[in-house]
Amino acid sequence: MSTPDLEKIAEGREAEIFSWEVGAVLKLFRSPEWEPSVAVQSTAMTIAKSLGGPVPAVYGRTEVDGRPGLIMERIDGVDQLTQLGRKPWTILAAGRTLGETQATLHDIAIEDGVLPDLRRALRAALQTADAAVVPPHLATLALAALDTLPAGDRLLHGDYHPANLIIGPTGPVVIDWPNAVRGDPHADIARTLLLLLLGELPPGSSWVLRGLDRVGRGMLRSRYLSAYRARRALDDALVARWHVPIVAHRLIEQVGDERPKLLALLEEAAR
Repeated sequence: MSTPDLEKIAEGREAEIFSWEVGAVLKLFRSPEWEPSVAVQSTAMTIAKSLGGPVPAVYGRTEVDGRPGLIMERIDGVDQLTQLGRKPWTILAAGRTLGETQATLHDIAIEDGVLPDLRRALRAALQTADAAVVPPHLATLALAALDTLPAGDRLLHGDYHPANLIIGPTGPVVIDWPNAVRGDPHADIARTLLLLLLGELPPGSSWVLRGLDRVGRGMLRSRYLSAYRARRALDDALVARWHVPIVAHRLIEQVGDERPKLLALLEEAAR
C-alpha cells in the first residue's frame, strides 16, 4: 500500500490524515524523523483513553512509503475554532468546554519516565536556542525562572487551544498530541492563555471569525479560566511564573508574525 491508494481527508504541518478502515483514520507523518513524536503521541493518548480521557482511541502503528503512522479512532465533527466561526454566539459555552476539558486531562497522573519531562524539555530547548531567535539575556531570564518552578506529574497536552478540540457526536475530543509531556498543569494553562492572546487565525478564516477575533478573545479567556477553576484548583501566581519560559519557548517555534509581540512580553517581564 502507498499514499496514492489512500483517500486524504485532512492535513497539517506534521502529518496527513487518510481514511482507513470503518471508524478509523491513518495519521501519516511527513517523514521518518517524526518517529519519536509518534511514540510520544501514541503513549499519551493510550494512557488518557484508558483512564476515560477525552481523546481518540489509538488502534495501532504502521508505516506507509517509509513514513510512520498512527491508526486512530475517527472523530466526526468540527474543531471548536471552526464552530465559533459558524456560531459566534456560542463563545461563552466554548470557553466553558475548553476549560472543563483541559481540567479533565490534568486529572491524569503520569509516572516518571513515561513521557518527556516538561522542565527538562524546556531547559534543553532554551540552552541550545540560536541567539538570533532567543536573545541571550532573555534565554537567561527564562532559564532562571524555570529553575524555580515545580516539576509536576500530570498529563499536559502542550498545545491546547480551540483548533485542537473537536466537538464530536459524544462530546469534546482533544487531538494533536506531539507536544505531550509530564509536568505542572499551570504550565499548560500558561501556554493556552498565550495562544488565546496571540495565536493567529488559520489562513482563509471566515469574516465572522475575524470579527469575533477582535472582541472575543477576552471573553473566551475569562470563561475558560472560570470553567477550569470550577473543576480544579488554580494558582494564578504560579501561572504567571510559568509565563516567561513558556513565552521564550514559543519564540523558538517561530510562528507567523508573533515574534515582535513575544519579544515585547519578555522585555516587559525582564524590566
